[in-house]
Amino acid sequence: MKTIRFLLLLTTAIGSVSRICAQEALFDEIRIGIVEEFTPTSAQVITEFGDYNIWADGNKVASLAPRDRVTFIKRGHRVEVGLQGSVLGVFSAVELVSASNMGVFRLYLLKPKKEERVYDDHLLITAPGSNALKFINRVDLEKYIAGVVEAESGKDKGTEFYMVQAIISRTYALSNRRRYINQGFHLNDRVDCQVYLGKARWEPDIPAAVAATESMVLVDSEMKLITAAFHSNSGGETVSSAAVWSGALPYLTPRRDDFSLEGDHYAWSETFSVDSWLGYLSNEFDLDVDNPEIRAHILNYEQPVREIYFLDESLGIPLKEIRSDKGLNSTYFDITSDADSVRIEGRGFGHGTGLSQEGAMRMAALGFSYTDILHFYYNDVHIIDLRSLDFFREE
Repeated sequence: MKTIRFLLLLTTAIGSVSRICAQEALFDEIRIGIVEEFTPTSAQVITEFGDYNIWADGNKVASLAPRDRVTFIKRGHRVEVGLQGSVLGVFSAVELVSASNMGVFRLYLLKPKKEERVYDDHLLITAPGSNALKFINRVDLEKYIAGVVEAESGKDKGTEFYMVQAIISRTYALSNRRRYINQGFHLNDRVDCQVYLGKARWEPDIPAAVAATESMVLVDSEMKLITAAFHSNSGGETVSSAAVWSGALPYLTPRRDDFSLEGDHYAWSETFSVDSWLGYLSNEFDLDVDNPEIRAHILNYEQPVREIYFLDESLGIPLKEIRSDKGLNSTYFDITSDADSVRIEGRGFGHGTGLSQEGAMRMAALGFSYTDILHFYYNDVHIIDLRSLDFFREE
């Protein structure tokens, strides 16, 4: 794969970098901010495979063989590095670098104590804030995609579906690669980007699927990377991107999705007291819940098809806001009630736009190809080799 000098994004040559990034769409490596939600203050790394070097503040300070142990402890805004019981020093920035680019290491958070995670390639450690160490996994793009596919999909989903997930995960990563660039990395490892728990280890079909789709991405009619949105289950009908975000995208439009009807996350329900439900709608949206006609609709509500707004568009109550406030699985729900309680019976899991993972799994099980599945969920898109993107894109 053609290499983009993406590290230039972290230099001061911002104008030059922007021009380079506009002209070149490819890079081999990606930086992922990891374990940030745990606010770790100390950790240990065990090198699992391959030789490693420790670089600290620009100098090589140690070499590691497999099974060597290194500790990292936050000391103010610096990092104390320990090796084999001795302190190597306290530094501003430390990097564990694979000597062969084939290295694998295990990361153990000590404070707070968490289960190990296994990662490919390299690890950058700093302590820029007052609360925690900062860890960045500098990893080959395709290895990262394999890790995402495993974290997002799990085991035993079949090669065809894994190929689908690999393509949309790669497209998402590349189209969002500047999301956290001001923090020194491209994406984090959480659900607001893509879930990434480290190296793909448990499902042999996943590396094979990633390799089979290497460099494949989704682009729109103007050969631009699409917003490859996906969710767990559509509930039988996907929604426009305008129902989730501020703008409508031509390849993210509503469609009937019978393939999702038998998914594990298709049906769900929640129950609230009548008083809490009415109080919420009154306080948050100034609805006149004492009006008998409005009250009747609030307590007995149906969505024959997926809607964007609750009750009526003129009221301006986005269903996505109710979903967020009340912790609901989706915006696709009906409401029934009795004297004391309100029962919300819903369909689907997630925001509902783009690809339904459980629907795609069902399609794959029925014999649809990965290209059939992608074209079903995304309108008028093209699956192309990333290495051809600059050739097709007009200057």
